[in-house]
Amino acid sequence: MTITELLAAIDPLQTIAVILGISGAALVAGKKAASRLSGFSCWIIANLIWFFEGVYSSNYYLAAMFGFYWITAVAGFWNSLKLKEKTVKKSHSASVPLPFKSQDQ
Repeated sequence: MTITELLAAIDPLQTIAVILGISGAALVAGKKAASRLSGFSCWIIANLIWFFEGVYSSNYYLAAMFGFYWITAVAGFWNSLKLKEKTVKKSHSASVPLPFKSQDQ
């Protein structure tokens, strides 16, 4: 197979979906909430692409699987967002020591 034939066989939309899916997996494995949110965002987009690819190609098993994956990615995004908000609220509500006050005041 020549490079020209190989490039002609590559589907750009599926390539994007694969890159987003792999990126999402790497980002969700991170410890920071922002990384996890980015990962779930990648998965949301990639899973939608794969869902519509399955519908377009009449591969309803693929569409069903990635439709379910899309739902779980949205749930993961939502849970990570709530966790991030909870962490931000907790860090702002921590007691902050007041500056030293002299007896004169």
